[in-house]
Amino acid sequence: MGLSAGGWALLLVPTLLGIATMLLYGFWDRITGEEYYVDDDILAYDEDLIRQQEGGA
Repeated sequence: MGLSAGGWALLLVPTLLGIATMLLYGFWDRITGEEYYVDDDILAYDEDLIRQQEGGA
């Protein structure tokens, strides 16, 4: 009772795409040569935007 070729494809293709996506996401900084980070200033700016939206709504 093995799987057919279509069954294996149905299991393996999404799994391999998911793994490839995780690897790409994990190494994106090295691929692009840029670092993406969130510091206190960015967080404070986001919190201010949320306060403005809540106050204006």
